[in-house]
Amino acid sequence: MMMHRVPLGILLLLATSVLLAAAMPVEIDWEPRLEALDPRSPMSYFELGEEIADAADSPESRELARRLFGIAGRIDREALGASAALALATLAPDRRTAARLRAVAAMQDGRRGSVGSLPERPRVDTTTAMAVSEAFGGFRTGRTSKLRDLLDDPEGIRLLEQWDETLPGGVAWLTERSRRSARSRPDLSESEVLAMLRVEVGLLHAQKPTWSSVLDLDGDEPLLEIPIENIDEMILDGELLPYRRNGRWVASPDG
Repeated sequence: MMMHRVPLGILLLLATSVLLAAAMPVEIDWEPRLEALDPRSPMSYFELGEEIADAADSPESRELARRLFGIAGRIDREALGASAALALATLAPDRRTAARLRAVAAMQDGRRGSVGSLPERPRVDTTTAMAVSEAFGGFRTGRTSKLRDLLDDPEGIRLLEQWDETLPGGVAWLTERSRRSARSRPDLSESEVLAMLRVEVGLLHAQKPTWSSVLDLDGDEPLLEIPIENIDEMILDGELLPYRRNGRWVASPDG
């Protein structure tokens, strides 16, 4: 039986094609999950926004994540308004917008929206607060490296121990869950997610914060004053359209 040899050039071409195909990012189709969202469950918008932001590789996907955070914050200002503003700050197009959004998060003191009662804690710098927020957000979407780095740092442990009573099971719970969920998205209850969000927002929270105190954290240029009635517009500009149908945001489930 005669064996046919494949020319070396063809083998190299095939191998190169396979390697290139493996290196190409797999595009995720978010539409089925977007269309399943229901405004009766605002947390689902926030959690999907975290997943999309974590995987974002284009301006369109980052805009989609911003839209989801904004919808969550507008639907439920009481539970998610401050957290939505903080998440939006991580996706802001420039430093000034990010500072304004962090100010919005810190200004929400429970009267017009927060993630619940926040005990007074020592204030930390914005870089540290955002690092904790990114570590927590990564953990919730199945990427635990930043959280493990935070928990391996003695300063990080000391910071989180100040919130031991806020976290369900304290820092020990967080450490155990981060190890158990090292390669998959953790199965967190809504109360556990909210507890983590309380810590994130609490790191920027102060008793009756002022614009100047927020600016002291950032060392940023002066902000334009944002009236309290305009906070909704900072979280989500324009009409609240909570349903996704045929690639568009619409006001009713019927499109």
